[in-house]
Amino acid sequence: MKKSTLYIVTYLSVVIFFGVLFGTIFGAAGSLDFWNGWLYWLVFCISTIVITAYFLQKDPSLIERRIRPMETRPVQIIGQSVAAILFLGGTIFLPALDYRFGWSFIPLWASALGAVAVLVGFIIVFIVFKVNTFTSRAIEHMEGQQVISTGPYAIVRHPMYSGAALIILATPLVLGSFLGLIAAMLLIFVIVLRIYDEEKMLKAELAGYKEYCEKIKFRLVPYVW
Repeated sequence: MKKSTLYIVTYLSVVIFFGVLFGTIFGAAGSLDFWNGWLYWLVFCISTIVITAYFLQKDPSLIERRIRPMETRPVQIIGQSVAAILFLGGTIFLPALDYRFGWSFIPLWASALGAVAVLVGFIIVFIVFKVNTFTSRAIEHMEGQQVISTGPYAIVRHPMYSGAALIILATPLVLGSFLGLIAAMLLIFVIVLRIYDEEKMLKAELAGYKEYCEKIKFRLVPYVW
């Protein structure tokens, strides 16, 4: 893809998603006075813009892999569809409705801590992108791909999912809803299933990955799993 085209497609995709995120949050909340929603939206958008702008300059191939069409295998198409529904519908729309109708309450300090956790999750994703240019939107084995075992990959086998999981679990906290945590846990379960499928493919197709798995025992959280 030409660099100019990549810039246009990438930023257009980002702006559209920001709009969808904004509409989901404040449409469900029924008010622009939802300060938790503003906090989350700003942290999410600023983090995304910084990461996107950086890698468009430093590693445009990575960005191109991240914006191209999703999975082609039915099992992963279903998985990504379920994940998208749980993320927007469960961890964002539901907490915004929670604010609107006052179903549950999370103290201010917990929401602030959640915002910090979301930021840390994005920082982890940024570090992963710097270390591993082969990160893709789809589970696939790419030509020239190598096993990465440095940086966060020396701690867990799927650090990008670790960062994503932190963002997912912290999202309902930022938005002030205990109910959203239920959807967040379901989404983590979908990620776990995706990890099992990804490792099965990489062990079969990527040289050295089986040995890497024997060396690095934990997939997502050190000393847990």
